[in-house]
Amino acid sequence: MKKIILLVVFLFSSFIFTNSFVSTAEDSEMNSDIIARNRILELEKEMYVKNLIQYIEFESEVIIPEYIEFEYVEYIYLISDTLGVPTRTAFRLVYKESAFRDTVVSPVGAEGLMQLMPDTRRIYKEILRTDTLNLDKNREDIYIGLNMLKDLHSFWLERGNSDKYSWKLSLASYNAGKGNVIKYQGIPPFKETQDFVNFIYKAHSNPQFFANYAKKYENEIKNRT
Repeated sequence: MKKIILLVVFLFSSFIFTNSFVSTAEDSEMNSDIIARNRILELEKEMYVKNLIQYIEFESEVIIPEYIEFEYVEYIYLISDTLGVPTRTAFRLVYKESAFRDTVVSPVGAEGLMQLMPDTRRIYKEILRTDTLNLDKNREDIYIGLNMLKDLHSFWLERGNSDKYSWKLSLASYNAGKGNVIKYQGIPPFKETQDFVNFIYKAHSNPQFFANYAKKYENEIKNRT
């Protein structure tokens, strides 16, 4: 009788051990699959970030600094694309206005990435109902600034100007105010405004940009050669 009981206990223990081993092996395999999938997702995200930044840099001929969080770089790109604002125009505008620093305050009180005046920001917050969009301050500034630029472009385009010249007038209006552009019937004779428009609408192939780009990616370029 004891032998039978011992045999039953042995068989039962063997069954438990086998199932436990199989379960452990399956769990281990499942964990390995999860780790592998997560790593693939991480690599895909790294490639997406790198490719988007490089595309923006080549298109705008502006180096994206490391101190600005990628989420804001991506947001500028997505909102400008949605509104039909050229990528080059959007990023050169932000670079010229704030150098991608959200703490900048101008002598006249313009603030943030897009250098919005408090009254302009308040008016557009009401027009665009940004309080319903759950945006942080930087995203709100980007959203307002690019919508304002698009509105200015539409204003000048509707008055018979070409698309290209409407963008120039829009940039002049963004910098000096629409009233001054109307007053001077074109880009105002202010050096700051003319430099602003000329910089943002500068033609491609900027040697200084390519020198800075090569310096930024120097190690990566060396590894490829």
